[in-house]
Amino acid sequence: MIIPFDGEAEAIAIANGTDYGLVAGVWTENGGRQMRMAKAIKSGQIFINNYGAGGGVELPFGGHGKSGHGREKGFEALYGFSTLKTVANWHGE
Repeated sequence: MIIPFDGEAEAIAIANGTDYGLVAGVWTENGGRQMRMAKAIKSGQIFINNYGAGGGVELPFGGHGKSGHGREKGFEALYGFSTLKTVANWHGE
């Protein structure tokens, strides 16, 4: 679906105006705009100047909102199955 917009703020509002956010795509030659849009859009994955299945097993995959919670694949997925613990051992007198 293509929706016309006027400026970055409106494009971000349209993108974030849904309950879902699995994958989004941004097309622009402006490097600064690419990163601003990627940071502002609420989506599990953002493709810049391309779209489709990207990355291997090392890249986390997940959604935002009703598109799901958590991350699958990569190191991010392991955090859901582990607990961080600090052990401080004094080696003194």
